[in-house]
Amino acid sequence: MPSSDQVAWFCQQLSSSDSANIKRQYLQWHAEEHGIAYTDSDPLFVTAIKGSSSFAWTLSEVLWRARLISLDERTLWECLDIEMISNRVHRVIDPWNEQLAVKIAYYFLQSQSSLAGEEEGKGAENWRGLRAELDAYAAETIKPQGTSTVNDYLPLTASAGNARRNSERAAATGTWSDKVTFIPMEAGNEFSEGSLRCIAPVPSCSILLQVPRTEMFFRDTVFEHCALGRVIASTPTLREFRSNEEAVLVMCLVFERFVVGAAKSHWRRLLEQCPSSYPTIPITWALSDLAELDGLDILDDVLAKRTQLQTVVDQLESSLIPMLHRLLSAEAMGAAAAVEVPPQAELLEIFSWEHLAWAQSTFDSRAFNLNVDGDVVMALVPLADMINHANRTDVLIRKVEPDGGPFTMQVGAALNSADIGRELWMSYGPLQNWELLQHYGFVLGSENVHDKLPFPLSLPALSELGEGAEKATEGVSERCCSAQKAGEGDWDARRLKLLRRYGLCLPSRCWVGHDGVPPPALLAMLRVQLAQAEEFDVMEGHRYGPFTTLSAQTEAAVVATVMETVQCVLDVFPTTLSEDEETLAELRTTAHDTEDECDAESVYNYTLCVQLRIGLKSIAHRTLDWCRSRL
Repeated sequence: MPSSDQVAWFCQQLSSSDSANIKRQYLQWHAEEHGIAYTDSDPLFVTAIKGSSSFAWTLSEVLWRARLISLDERTLWECLDIEMISNRVHRVIDPWNEQLAVKIAYYFLQSQSSLAGEEEGKGAENWRGLRAELDAYAAETIKPQGTSTVNDYLPLTASAGNARRNSERAAATGTWSDKVTFIPMEAGNEFSEGSLRCIAPVPSCSILLQVPRTEMFFRDTVFEHCALGRVIASTPTLREFRSNEEAVLVMCLVFERFVVGAAKSHWRRLLEQCPSSYPTIPITWALSDLAELDGLDILDDVLAKRTQLQTVVDQLESSLIPMLHRLLSAEAMGAAAAVEVPPQAELLEIFSWEHLAWAQSTFDSRAFNLNVDGDVVMALVPLADMINHANRTDVLIRKVEPDGGPFTMQVGAALNSADIGRELWMSYGPLQNWELLQHYGFVLGSENVHDKLPFPLSLPALSELGEGAEKATEGVSERCCSAQKAGEGDWDARRLKLLRRYGLCLPSRCWVGHDGVPPPALLAMLRVQLAQAEEFDVMEGHRYGPFTTLSAQTEAAVVATVMETVQCVLDVFPTTLSEDEETLAELRTTAHDTEDECDAESVYNYTLCVQLRIGLKSIAHRTLDWCRSRL
């Protein structure tokens, strides 16, 4: 039987996870339905595990609990259903959740192996066997296998064609790892990619590379090693500006590149590996290229980002540059190896919109969010930031060691002799194509499993739900008796109560996933909106409320609403799916004929927009097929 320490370990992990109260409520409902003992101290039924021998744990018992713990708010909403605990979390949900689940499983086994290691024998042997099983599972499930590169989705322009020869370039071997080699971008080709490649085996969960903390570009090092950072940190009148971490870092990166210069900068290795421009990141696009994003939510985000940057430029011109020039000049007078401060007019030109956009794009596409001694900060990490994205991952853990320690990357599945020479990958997260395009300047084509089709549905704010997010499902296990019901005429209040009870408004927006099947939570929300008067008693009296099927009339109305809404989303686009597919095929075959660099850049960006539209429209058509099969 599992020990009390194991029960407490899983309970703590669940309690610290996203939307823990809602997860606990669905666990409690599952326990009531299946006659399993549920307690607040053992919400994951760890004591109920019964093994075939004295050792109760199996890999499947560890993984389903780890998947549930790993569900973030968005993925939890997608999984909410009658069968979430009995079925959904017992199989792979998506690549990102599975990586997080495997990580939790490794942590659990490491904690138990360290305890078992104190007493050699059958117990320690069992844990080692389970660890070997997890290693094999990680290699099969989360490790990249035949991963496509970004360029597999791009037109065959001259630039993209040159980028395909990355593997033929000389490797720039770093001093921070004997397990990887660093492949720089092709000189003069901003469409090419740097990368990391394996040069030696690495055991599972072992260190791949480490970068000294002093080489990282983040708040603490900037305030110490950057002249501009020091004056911002030490000037009381800049306290409010200093609180805008991203703006400070962006400005200091511009200062290091365009004032100090890469060769003299403390961050020479970082600056020498940064692209000199980001032609595929939309914030840098010409307005004519941005027009191709019309009808997509990403356009509003890009325009908002451009406006924010312009606000910084205006602030620099009106007040900050004169002050910063004076402060920098004063610091230079008292420093032994001072930076040569340019004239004020030249300094203003250096902090141009174009240079700030370059620095912003550098952070958008290369920065890590890292916990540094208890504070979550943005950081650029030289060479480590050259690792490219895939939905499967080689790197499972990225962290900063405590007490002044280095940035560390650890693999998940082991790298063996067969991996030597291949590119290494890291998942940046469960990113949709529009997020990849906005922040990184690429898409993964229509097969990106994290893509979602927005489903416009007006949702009540959490404040309208009566108790806020933290207590969204408190006391939900009790059946609604007639005395608890809202007045028969107060339909909105009853709807809000159902939405709150089942956590249906978790993400504050709705969508349909990559497979085109509407999530059960979306269908449940529509049942709450479309139910007949007499069906409210059914939903309020059943354990799973709006997840249960209602009358044929209501179910048909739900499906019809999905169909009409998705068709409206499609109608917003000026082109059809088939037209976009024809355009993409033509771009792939004719784009290499473009010789002008500006034209090639526009073709490149146009291709990205078409691919983005194809991905969303493909989901919409799969959803329409789902609807037709049910009408």
